Amino acid sequence: MKAVCYGLQWGDEGKGKVTTYLSKDFDYIVRYSGGSNAGHTVEYGEFKLVHHLVPSFDVRTKTKGYIANGVVVDLKVLNDEVEELKKIGFDISGRLKISSLAHIVLPVHKMLDEKLELSKGSKAVGTTKRGIGPAYADKVHRIGLRLVDLKEKEVALEKLRFVSELYKNLYSIEWNDYDCIFEEYEKLKDCIVSPLEMRSELNNSNILFEGTQGVLLDVDMGSYPYVTGTYCNVTGVEPGLGYPMKIDKRIGVFKAYLTRVGEGPFPTELFGKEADELRKAGKEYGATTGRPRRCGWLDLPLLRYGIEISNCDEMIMTKADVLIGMEKVKVAVRYKTSEHGKVTDMPYDLSLISNVHVEYVEFDGWKSLDDKNFEKFVKFIESETGKRITYISTGALISDIVRVS
Repeated sequence: MKAVCYGLQWGDEGKGKVTTYLSKDFDYIVRYSGGSNAGHTVEYGEFKLVHHLVPSFDVRTKTKGYIANGVVVDLKVLNDEVEELKKIGFDISGRLKISSLAHIVLPVHKMLDEKLELSKGSKAVGTTKRGIGPAYADKVHRIGLRLVDLKEKEVALEKLRFVSELYKNLYSIEWNDYDCIFEEYEKLKDCIVSPLEMRSELNNSNILFEGTQGVLLDVDMGSYPYVTGTYCNVTGVEPGLGYPMKIDKRIGVFKAYLTRVGEGPFPTELFGKEADELRKAGKEYGATTGRPRRCGWLDLPLLRYGIEISNCDEMIMTKADVLIGMEKVKVAVRYKTSEHGKVTDMPYDLSLISNVHVEYVEFDGWKSLDDKNFEKFVKFIESETGKRITYISTGALISDIVRVS
């Protein structure tokens, strides 16, 4: 079985918890894109983990993790995660493998990320300033540093000096602390493998690919330019892995409401007291940055768009429990624009999203997830999207999830 678990919205859908829950049925959890800007919070009960680069496999099982070459790796962040796991009794060094072709996030990438955001002023997209975009840009510019390049120190030093000089000349950014890169690399080098070594093993294994962010933040198909620097869609699996891989199942994760971090259009966004209450109830603060997330009602035009562009097979709903006790719950069913009238799906001209009028269906709230009102809510989403909801997350813990009969 080869499956992929990914977000159908703007990220923060609870993929980390869902992936960890599903991981027990797989040999490998594979990260195929993104970097340390993606924070997946997983509540075990007796402890909590925030994954930035370590794939979201259940550390209590024998499942292993692989960071593929489509990921950009911040060596210090990854080492810190591995050390944190050791402190609580889980040494995953024998269960974690990293592609030697993965590119490295350098300190200059973070410096440039912050400088670019400040320079954009009101046009800033709200990045995490973790250097992800600049690292991918350097990969495309063919000046990036890969893990394999660090095997020979003199060769690596030549590359680092070259990049450092470019950043000084182009961006007035100065950095020459190369030793920190080699120090972090030494701690991880036993985990680094050739992607060709992994190909045979992965082909003969049950794999769950773990998406980062959500399809609406995909660099090609998302709400550009308010997107991340890589492929969040399932289409990123093969380029992220480096070779063809047939996917048997695409599992899309979505919240019973909607959030986003950073700038960009958000048709169903709530403000004031209503937004504050939802944010507090859902603990909607970024795992990576701590920033409060923007909150709003579930948006079916956006959800249908996410399903369509990812060829979703089934869905998992999270955070419906957050809405327990609300008197009324709204769901956006269509947009209305002055130019096109009623639009039931997200306009492909993404600039239109900022100026749509949203039409809602209102539901009576529910007192528990066994409430008939909640059942109506679920059935409505299934009928409107044409996709079955196979699991519902009922709380923050990994075990808080039920299969829908």
